[in-house]
Amino acid sequence: MHFKGMKAMAMVLCAMMALTGCSSTKFAQDWNGVTSPDGTPTAHVSTSNMALHLLVGKQPLAGDASLAKTVDDFTAAAKSTGATKVRIVQSNCRAWWFLLFPFTLVITPVTSNVAGDAIK
Repeated sequence: MHFKGMKAMAMVLCAMMALTGCSSTKFAQDWNGVTSPDGTPTAHVSTSNMALHLLVGKQPLAGDASLAKTVDDFTAAAKSTGATKVRIVQSNCRAWWFLLFPFTLVITPVTSNVAGDAIK
């Protein structure tokens, strides 16, 4: 690999390190008077996590983007809206091992998302 390629890889790695451990939650609370079969929704909640994990996502290194951690963050956010129940409608967890192959086989960026309804 020549110098420019190594420099580009270093810049991408620095950007990944700066964003690791990030968690964000978004709420949508305007239901226009419509309820759900389970009760009155307080919000639609979407929680996303980004982290660096070891060995294609097996163990958290910087932050934690495992599905278990993202569900935990999602339910905590739903509870903060006054909800007593949740309905998860979508979830995913992706290990981005192919971004800077073979380096990212060892230190792997991982993203996860859980979205659903917070219900009273």
